[in-house]
Amino acid sequence: APRPPVLNGTLWVVAGDQVSLTCGARSHPAPIVTLARGRRPVATAVYEPQVRLELPAAAPEHGGEYLCRAENQHGASSLAFN
Repeated sequence: APRPPVLNGTLWVVAGDQVSLTCGARSHPAPIVTLARGRRPVATAVYEPQVRLELPAAAPEHGGEYLCRAENQHGASSLAFN
């Protein structure tokens, strides 16, 4: 199963800031990494080690809980963050 996902560090975001976030996980075979807000996927990387989310200007409606999930045929692991 994939190792637990890792974010590219701690981010503090202020409205109007540009956001560039990566979330990745290692596994063999390579995982499918999905970044979702609520139940809606916002970025997916198929058989790649990481997924990237970029926002030109953060806004209050971008806030909330996100989930980074890595999965392959051997299982899945995930990381929730706000």
